[in-house]
Amino acid sequence: MKKVIAYYYFHVSENENHSESFYFYPNYLHALTIYIGNKITLNYDPIESKIEKDENPKSITCLYTVNSKHKTLVNINGSFHKIGIVFYPLGFNHFIKKPLNEFMPKDFMKIDLGESFHEALQKIDKNDDLENQLEILENELLKLYQPFQENILTHSIREIILSNGAIKINELEEQFQTNRKKLLRLFKKHTLISMEDYKKMVMFRNSLNYAIQNKEEANLTDVALFAMYYDQSHFIKHFKSITNETPKTLLPKINKLGNEDLYWHFFEK
Repeated sequence: MKKVIAYYYFHVSENENHSESFYFYPNYLHALTIYIGNKITLNYDPIESKIEKDENPKSITCLYTVNSKHKTLVNINGSFHKIGIVFYPLGFNHFIKKPLNEFMPKDFMKIDLGESFHEALQKIDKNDDLENQLEILENELLKLYQPFQENILTHSIREIILSNGAIKINELEEQFQTNRKKLLRLFKKHTLISMEDYKKMVMFRNSLNYAIQNKEEANLTDVALFAMYYDQSHFIKHFKSITNETPKTLLPKINKLGNEDLYWHFFEK
């Protein structure tokens, strides 16, 4: 599991009057979010999810998002029980029997991983030790696990991330003895986005990670150079196209949760 799952997170509130809203941003580590005992409403213009208490405390909703170009709004009202499974690139593809573009026609939607998986999740109680919850999750994920065989795509994505999105398609063609048409088809089939959009997502996320982790020392020029943008202006333009804010105004407002690259922007309603 350690090769395909980056980390888990658990987010719970018993407060019936709980209310919060936050944005999360594009990432090449994509999350399967599981809500237990909540009703979920999805909107697509703008992209947002609304979470409320469900009358059935054992209802299960699984959301998967390929968050590549836009910030996504989450509104939570009332008590909730949320579990996040954050996958390494192509990690989720090991748990579905179809190519991703056949499994989910949209890049943000409710998904079904099978009756057995849902029944097992209903055994999880928010008051259980996290180790017990995790054991149930991993046992069920192991039942779904299968190898993902597209090695050219796996290696290409690794090189894109290592180069901060700067590697060119002809370099990948030469390195992996493949052709442009096949590479582009594999990206659409298994990631739902084009290779160019994937590269831009990597640049944005690496710049965000670097800026937050080094906010006391790094200026915007440093961030732009680290993430392989042409210059500071290019970085700011791309950042604003995704977040609708400049790095200067948004970065101080972003909160880091836990020890991983889980960054949310909470705001007053």
